[in-house]
Amino acid sequence: MMNSIIQFDEVSVKYGDVEIVSNFSAEIYKGESTVFSGVSGSGKSSLLNACLGFVPISAGEIIILNKKVNSENIHEIRKEIAWLPQELFFDIKNCRDLVQLPFQFEVNKKYQASEKDLQKMLADLLLPDHILEKKLSEISGGQKQRLLLASLLLMPKPILILDEPTSALDEISTESVLKIIKKQGKTLISASHDSVWNDNMDKIITI
Repeated sequence: MMNSIIQFDEVSVKYGDVEIVSNFSAEIYKGESTVFSGVSGSGKSSLLNACLGFVPISAGEIIILNKKVNSENIHEIRKEIAWLPQELFFDIKNCRDLVQLPFQFEVNKKYQASEKDLQKMLADLLLPDHILEKKLSEISGGQKQRLLLASLLLMPKPILILDEPTSALDEISTESVLKIIKKQGKTLISASHDSVWNDNMDKIITI
């Protein structure tokens, strides 16, 4: 019997008086890859952010790893999640510093990857080994996206939450990311408009 890792129970999200998501319910199981699909503004990112406690819900509840998402539990829940936001705004100049960013948080320091493991992950993501010596201004948006994904995939966290993870990737790069995620067997919840990505998910939920 499959174990439910994330549960949405009649969840609603409001911004002011405008309800973005209404009475949304779903279950995501251990090791399952799930994508939220839908038009821009339908609430995909809001639901992902609500899982992390960044967006308050106006009704219902979200349960992750048998813990209700609330102010009491959210720090413990976040420890089990690797998260890629849709927008990447970091005051960082160098590629190596971007890769190291997630490991600077106290909760992630114990997951610091060796240079060997890092280089293997970069290769698996079709990134050149010398990319860490470059400035961010010298590389493409897709390379930046894969650099940050490399860090997240090196952390042994059971849940991945990825918001538009392939927005700057071509099909070959997208397939390289998918191959690693499926090999690791993590529970994945994502939001995407990418047909290549969506076609490789176990479950597509239209919002």
